[in-house]
Amino acid sequence: MTEVATNFQMADITANHQITEVANNYMKEFQSTEVDAILKQAGETKLIVPGGWTPVNPLDPHIQELGRFAVDEHNKTTKNKLVFVAVVAGLQKPLGFATLYWLLIAAKDSKGKLGLYKALVIEYLTGVKKLLYFGAVPFVIKNKD
Repeated sequence: MTEVATNFQMADITANHQITEVANNYMKEFQSTEVDAILKQAGETKLIVPGGWTPVNPLDPHIQELGRFAVDEHNKTTKNKLVFVAVVAGLQKPLGFATLYWLLIAAKDSKGKLGLYKALVIEYLTGVKKLLYFGAVPFVIKNKD
């Protein structure tokens, strides 16, 4: 029991708490206009949706798989080599023929620095997934003194 406690880093606790706080605030301020603009840029003009987003359970293994997929696809198209950590929050919008997922993802860069990223993924009923957008969410880990 003591071994687990000593290996648990206080910086990780602080970072995880702050990521959760940023994710919750970001989702509260979610604007479908941002998603609409991303969809238009991706050429998905038929998918413009003004509302109807519902929260996802970030602990759901399928949601975690979608987050890992988003990071992997991002890595394929960039020189970044992010390492997926977890989906920390998300929203979904069923479209009938597919579901859109707006995810906030924690990932580490090649230097081990923890970052928060947003991704828009569409998953068709056939199981085919496509990453429509991936970008960083600015946040700073504040040290507790």
